[in-house]
Amino acid sequence: MQRINTPTYVRLREQIRADIAAGVWPLGAHITLAQMVDRYEVSLNPVREALLHLQGEGIIDMQMHRGAVIPTVDATYIANIYDMRGAIEQMLAAKVATLATPEDLQAIDAARLRHEELVTGTDIGACVAANREFHRVFNGVAGNQPAVDVLGSRSSLVDALRRSLGYGAQRKDAVIAQHRKLVAAVRKGDAALAAKVALEHAESARDDLLRMIDKPH
Repeated sequence: MQRINTPTYVRLREQIRADIAAGVWPLGAHITLAQMVDRYEVSLNPVREALLHLQGEGIIDMQMHRGAVIPTVDATYIANIYDMRGAIEQMLAAKVATLATPEDLQAIDAARLRHEELVTGTDIGACVAANREFHRVFNGVAGNQPAVDVLGSRSSLVDALRRSLGYGAQRKDAVIAQHRKLVAAVRKGDAALAAKVALEHAESARDDLLRMIDKPH
């Protein structure tokens, strides 16, 4: 949760990032500064500052006199992001297994169950958002905010792609099973197992998304 006195550009940056993940600004889209000002009802300066921060994260590409372009995502980008995600998430999972309190486990389980409720439906966007929320709650228990921030800032384009492509035939069932294994490892306090499951989860997500890119649409 952001503080009330959070600068406008910071709140705007987070909203733009969320809107990209939700498909409001599609991959490959060209967006003018005027469109941003109109949509978010702010002045030009915070829009520029938010976009410069997002450019630094690789989320958008600023072009002279043309505003911003949302990059398209290719196989190399996916592989690189999931290599990073796997490395960070296995470290966080090990910490979660050693630090999680009963209250933490209750919150993690609630997020997991919410995801399971949505994953069987047809709303891909809601499913993607619920999955991201599960990982946000889970990873947050590790107490490493810089690592969580890196994951969050690099998730928008991948989430947007997942939202547009959907899931492979067996992927939803696999995600449910992997989330359950991850929570079970944490419940046992098994840091090594939690790290192993987290890495396998990231790698299988990567492989499924790469298959979806290659699939004719």
